[in-house]
Amino acid sequence: MKNEIKAIIFDFDGPIVTRNREIYEKHKIKHSLEDGSLEKLLDEYNHGANLAEYETIFEFYEKTKPSINLAAEELNDILLEVKSTVRVRPEMIDYIGELKKKYKTAILSNYNSELENLIKNVFKIYHLFDIVVNSYNLKISKPNPKIYQHALKKLNVKADEAVFTDDKERNTKSAEALGIKSIVFQDFNQFKKDLTKILE
Repeated sequence: MKNEIKAIIFDFDGPIVTRNREIYEKHKIKHSLEDGSLEKLLDEYNHGANLAEYETIFEFYEKTKPSINLAAEELNDILLEVKSTVRVRPEMIDYIGELKKKYKTAILSNYNSELENLIKNVFKIYHLFDIVVNSYNLKISKPNPKIYQHALKKLNVKADEAVFTDDKERNTKSAEALGIKSIVFQDFNQFKKDLTKILE
């Protein structure tokens, strides 16, 4: 007999909030950057920032000295422009509110030092979650199995009593390897349909 689902765990960036990623393409053209170079730079920056290796773009440039035709100030401006477009998915917020009546809910995110402020003060959704697990605080990021195990321990549930959703397949695969049922998030309707099948 399979264990009953007791907890639903959400990635933050993707399932809960969206951002205008077309800004990256605009700046790639504006600065005549090679295909993929800006994305690679942002991945490198985010990976370190999410593990508390540096706090600012300027620290990142000082430590890594990236070989790209883009100054630290310009990358900082791009990130600020994208940050200004971050919005919650209202339909997801409503749905999490419904789910919370029956299940434990959590955020498990690779994010920088701003996550808690965004959840508590900007979007005011902190009350919807029993726990928030941020890579920045643990110095461990998905898909490292330890961060999922930490979330399960804090929620006091077993792996097969939890569902996890993330917009990156490498993260859902890592969760599945531990026995956590997982959904690759594409859009709200698809997620709700897939989750309903699991919860039935």
